[in-house]
Amino acid sequence: MVIMRKGIWGSGDTARRIAFSLAVSVALAGQASALDKKEYKVFVVVDVLKPKFQEVIDGFRETLDRLLSASSATAVYSIFDTKTEPSTVPAILEAIRADRPDLICAINSPDAFADRNISLRLSNPAFRIVSMNCIPIQSGVAREWEKPGGNISGVGVFVQMSSLLKMAKMIDPKAKKLIFFSWDKMIEINDWFATELKAACKQEGIELSELKYLSSAEDEFDFLLKCDRRGEGYIGIGGISAWVHRDGSYADMIVEEAPLIRNRIKHFPLYTYDEAAVQLGYPAGTCVVWHDLGAQLGEKGMKILQGAKPGDLAWDYPRKYNIMLNLAAAKSIGMVFPKTLVSAAYRIYTDYEGDFIGNKD
Repeated sequence: MVIMRKGIWGSGDTARRIAFSLAVSVALAGQASALDKKEYKVFVVVDVLKPKFQEVIDGFRETLDRLLSASSATAVYSIFDTKTEPSTVPAILEAIRADRPDLICAINSPDAFADRNISLRLSNPAFRIVSMNCIPIQSGVAREWEKPGGNISGVGVFVQMSSLLKMAKMIDPKAKKLIFFSWDKMIEINDWFATELKAACKQEGIELSELKYLSSAEDEFDFLLKCDRRGEGYIGIGGISAWVHRDGSYADMIVEEAPLIRNRIKHFPLYTYDEAAVQLGYPAGTCVVWHDLGAQLGEKGMKILQGAKPGDLAWDYPRKYNIMLNLAAAKSIGMVFPKTLVSAAYRIYTDYEGDFIGNKD
């Protein structure tokens, strides 16, 4: 900190005062941006290495590599898959503590398994962490979004819900009542959704008609059919699908929910934050750009390598989303997209087989 005492400068010393201030600013900036190595060890801990998480990893690595290269530095990466199984945790922690990476990137499942089981056990400030986690406060890794504290910062997963409501109103000005449904096991995520949706509904002038938490795939299917019998003005947003049957067996919702959405829902418009659901049969979504979410993590990681304290960096929302539409799904419920929305769409699916027009990246 530079302390300026009254009277230290004369009235004719304005130029010197400005020069001094600039010199201090340059010096401080240099301290904040200096890299102290030419090669950095980076560990990526991911909860199940599935395609969208691979996109996050790719965005993270490409961005961090580019930023390091500009300073003539490189990174060496090691990737660990928790498989969301407790049995994998001891070996991952042992590897981290033994190798002392310069940066750790945690890519979390919806219940924040990696952060709960790995990050929270690495509280030593020497371990610096960036995380993709939609519930940083609820999972205990951050005190608040604005200033997480500790040795971790990150990016959320879900787009701000107001973007979905704006889209719904654009498609149907009569949309006035929102029904939200989600798997009842996802308690902390559902709390996050509820808070976000209440604020978004207030902002957009839509009534939050119902928050419904469901125990099984069958309960979800029955509920959607019930919603389909409601009058006009209702719209739906799904949180996390119930990936379990009533008998406790696994439910593959990508496979099992598709016939219901495509063939039996005739009136109830569903909106989503996930492109996979638009392919499945939801007519429209403002969808997370997974690669760019990884790029956000990479940019944040670079700041940390340059000396920023992770806990001082605000937890961010995903900064980008793409408008995704499905013409076959819209036609099945009599929905018509405004031309302005079609022209703004990143990708428009024309069927349920994955064919689309628009961007291919």
